[in-house]
Amino acid sequence: MSAPLLQPEPTPMLAEGLELYVEIMRSAKPSGRSADRLRADATAAKLQCPLPSGMKTFTTFIVRQGQEIAVKVYQPGGPIWRPAICYFHGGGFTFGSIESFDSVAAGLAEYTGAVVASVQYRRLPENSYRSAQEDCYAALVWLFDHADDLGIDPARIAVAGDSVGATLATASAAMAGERNGPRLACQILLYGAFAMRRHAVSTDPLLTPARIESFVSLYDSQQDPPPLARGDLSKLPPAVMLAAEYDPLREESLEYARRLRESGIPVDVSVAPGMIHGFLRARKMCPAADRQLVELARRVREHLWPAIAQ
Repeated sequence: MSAPLLQPEPTPMLAEGLELYVEIMRSAKPSGRSADRLRADATAAKLQCPLPSGMKTFTTFIVRQGQEIAVKVYQPGGPIWRPAICYFHGGGFTFGSIESFDSVAAGLAEYTGAVVASVQYRRLPENSYRSAQEDCYAALVWLFDHADDLGIDPARIAVAGDSVGATLATASAAMAGERNGPRLACQILLYGAFAMRRHAVSTDPLLTPARIESFVSLYDSQQDPPPLARGDLSKLPPAVMLAAEYDPLREESLEYARRLRESGIPVDVSVAPGMIHGFLRARKMCPAADRQLVELARRVREHLWPAIAQ
C-alpha cells in the first residue's frame, strides 16, 4: 500500500499590502560580522511612518549597574498628565530594536494619546533572558518614577509588548506585583509568545518552523518558564490582546487569554483576519494593519482614559 499523499499547506490570503512587507523583510541583508551590525535593521527606514503633527520624540538612557538602557520616548503633544505605555519590541530575544519597531511605538502613541517609552533591552545570546527582563522592569520603574518630568499620570501606566516583547510585558507586570512596584492600568499583548512551543507547520511566510525552532531553543537554554507555565495569574492587570489569523502563535494567545479569564482577569482579545505575525510593523503599506492598530487603541483607551470612556 502506498503512503498517503501529504496535502500542501493552503496559501494564506494575506491582507492587501502585506506581500510588500514580506518582500522587504525577506530582502533585508545585514552588513558586517559583529553582533551589533547583524542586528542593525536595514528595514527600519522602509517601515517608518511620518510622525503626526505635534508629536515629539527623544532618546534618553537609564544608567543601571554599569550599563545603559536606551529608551525612546514618544510624546503626542497637547495637555499634560497623559497616560503612558512602556513598550517592549519583538525580535525573538535576539533581534529587533527601538529603531526597527518605531512604527508600532509611534502608532501606539498617536492612536491612544499616551506617552510611549520604547525600551532597548539587552538581547541573547550575549546576555541572559534575566538581563533582558530586568532591563524591562527597570524601564517600567523609571517611567513611573519620572512621571512628573514627562507629564504622565502615574495611575494610568500600561505595559505593552510585541511578540516576545509580550512575554517581557507579562513578566514585568508580574514583577510589579511581586515587588510592590507600579500599579498598572492594563497590559497590551500583541501576538505574543506565551508557550514557547515548537511548530511543525506554519502558513506564515516569515515565522517559519525553522525560525521558531531557533528562538525556542535559545529561550529553553535560559530555563525560565514561559507565561503559560506560570501558576498564579490572578494578580495581573487587565489584558488587551491582539492575535493574527496566520500566525502560528495564534493559539498561544487564545490559550493565554483563557487562562487569564479563568484567573479572574478581564481580557479583551481579537484575531486580525488576513494577518501574519508582526503585522503591525507593516502599517505603512498595509491599510488594514493600520486599521487594526486604530481599533486596538480604541480598546486600550478604555483603560487609559477611563473617565472619557465612561
